[in-house]
Amino acid sequence: HVLRGVGYDPAKYRGFAFGIGPERVAILRHTIEEIRLFSANDLRFLKQF
Repeated sequence: HVLRGVGYDPAKYRGFAFGIGPERVAILRHTIEEIRLFSANDLRFLKQF
């Protein structure tokens, strides 16, 4: 579904998508409940990391 959604023919191309960025690692390590805090641009929160 990902390839078709961006206009590639899935019969010709293969791929996979996953997300394990630094935000997700920090969530697991520091037991943060909301990933959206990282994109809220609140420096009081972001300076902790």
